[in-house]
Amino acid sequence: MKRITIILILLITLSLQAQESKIIGIWQLKTVVEDGNTMNDFKTVFIFSEKGVLNAARSSTSESMEVGTWNYNKKEKSILMTSDLDRDFNGEARLIKINKKVLVYEKAGATLTFSKLDKLDLPPKIKHLTTTKPMLNFTYDDLLDEEGGFYYEDEIAKLPWDLADAIDFLKNYKDIIYTATNFKGDLEPDSFLVSSRIVYNEEEQTIDVREYSFFQMDYIEMFDDPISINEIENRKDYYYFFPKEKLDPFKILGTEIIETTLGSFECTIVEGISTFDNKVKYWMINDKPGVFAKIIIVKDEDPPFGYSNIYALKEIK
Repeated sequence: MKRITIILILLITLSLQAQESKIIGIWQLKTVVEDGNTMNDFKTVFIFSEKGVLNAARSSTSESMEVGTWNYNKKEKSILMTSDLDRDFNGEARLIKINKKVLVYEKAGATLTFSKLDKLDLPPKIKHLTTTKPMLNFTYDDLLDEEGGFYYEDEIAKLPWDLADAIDFLKNYKDIIYTATNFKGDLEPDSFLVSSRIVYNEEEQTIDVREYSFFQMDYIEMFDDPISINEIENRKDYYYFFPKEKLDPFKILGTEIIETTLGSFECTIVEGISTFDNKVKYWMINDKPGVFAKIIIVKDEDPPFGYSNIYALKEIK
């Protein structure tokens, strides 16, 4: 009896491993069927790697990045994905079909069909010129006064607008989009998350930050609920409305005319150090409270911890 039990366990284990081995690989999304509608022309790639690592890429010609974990549930015949990056990489996907060429599963009421790729077709790595990647070379000491101190009140008084101004002005805007260029180390920029969208809901009296999903090809709500206009004062760190309250010492450097897709704007330049010693530089549009022409964030660390992000105001098409 014991021998039979061991054999059964072994067979179950081998069966599970066989199904997992079919899932492991590079899968490019082809179609999504939802509510009777079929959507095509997707480029997103899911990579179910060994040891439960889930990677993804914008397309078969893009660098992949780790987005979460996965495991196969034999009893439910489903793939369980876990991710904090994008809800499309998070949740249970019920397996419908899988073979050497095709993967089909149902998730959140939609049926997704993938085709298997042998490999990603990546272009050669290109190193950026030092002038391409922004370099914010100031130090903490540069932001202090002659006596080695810093007085928030003195610098805040020089800002073109405050949070109250931003809230009042943004009520006239339905949304604002910032595109983000992400630099990691010296390699060509390739970021899954490329932009953020600030959405004002007049009926609900809320403001919401949404992030772009390459999977859904749209700006989607992530895990935080929209914030009530009345609660924004308590959630200042959630928005790029002005130098954040948690920002460490910062200085007002003066004004500059900045060109954007929406036109030329006179901006107040703010330079400072924020959470985790990120260096931050803002171009605050003087006559548009809460709107920035550009934001640069730089983390001066060796890869993979060092990076630079450039957020630029973008015209809404």
